[in-house]
Amino acid sequence: MSDREKPDDLAASAERFDVIVIGGGPAGQKAAIQAKKAGKKVFLVDEAEGVGGECVRRGTIPSKTLRETAMAIRSFPERTGGSFPLTIEPGLELESLLRRMETVVDAHMKLAAEQLGRNGVEVSRGRAKFVATKVIEVRTPNAGPLLVTAEIIVLAAGSRPRAPEAIAVDHEFILDSDSILSLTHLPASLTVLGAGVIATEYASIFSALGTRVTMIDRGTRPVSFLDPELTGAFLDEFERQDGRFIGGASGYEVRSDGIDGVVVRLASGEEIRSERMLVTLGRVANVKGLALEVAGVVLDSRGLVPVDEHCETCVPGIYGVGDIVGPPALASSAMEQ
Repeated sequence: MSDREKPDDLAASAERFDVIVIGGGPAGQKAAIQAKKAGKKVFLVDEAEGVGGECVRRGTIPSKTLRETAMAIRSFPERTGGSFPLTIEPGLELESLLRRMETVVDAHMKLAAEQLGRNGVEVSRGRAKFVATKVIEVRTPNAGPLLVTAEIIVLAAGSRPRAPEAIAVDHEFILDSDSILSLTHLPASLTVLGAGVIATEYASIFSALGTRVTMIDRGTRPVSFLDPELTGAFLDEFERQDGRFIGGASGYEVRSDGIDGVVVRLASGEEIRSERMLVTLGRVANVKGLALEVAGVVLDSRGLVPVDEHCETCVPGIYGVGDIVGPPALASSAMEQ
């Protein structure tokens, strides 16, 4: 946008829609389809190739698929009365597990695209940013910038793993919840930093596959927002699978030599060594590059988009849904929003 261009001039030159949705995850898809069913002209933009968002590519769908596969493998000997003993060796190639995951992910992305197409939602791949309050510039991979405008704009850009400054996530030895899906071989040992939903889910998955898992967290128990009876049941089963939970870890240092694995040194002086580490210390809203300040949308101290009970931001007509507004940050709640 030229410095000389005024907001009114931009709006006049932009293609007009009734509703613009930024983000193609569960929240964005449902917002776009619901608006279309209400008779609106709808435009949806997403950076990635294909819709689905983090939920389908690297979140809920992949983790649930891996979990179900892992649990099926673990329970197989018991379900067959011990007639078919099954041993999972460390170093096992994960190609077969990941192949099933990729099949499920592809099916979900195809279904999401078909639903949007069937409902007549115009979908574009590109990076969106505000150039005026209700005007968005979309930079597409193969064409020039596109200007679009609408009276209603829905922010559904999702989130990404938080990268702690003190821990160098190299995506080889120290992984986040995205890069954990790129593992090629089953590690013999895994340290998980964090004890929230993502941490406990992956800890359960790898423990079920025979990996020796250690969870470390500042809190005294995992998924602390749940009833203590539930977390106690989780810990009992986790420890039965030779897992270990270290709570109340007030401080620790992490280092990786890039050869043998990762070492965590606790404040107590104890060292935890493992082949790989998974860092799950929260997620951050995908607001970078959106230029929300141009639209007048102000973030809170956590970098989230504040909204009211109707999911409307401080700017009338601009709404926020899904991970971008914070907890509960679940696909089901995002679709309801």
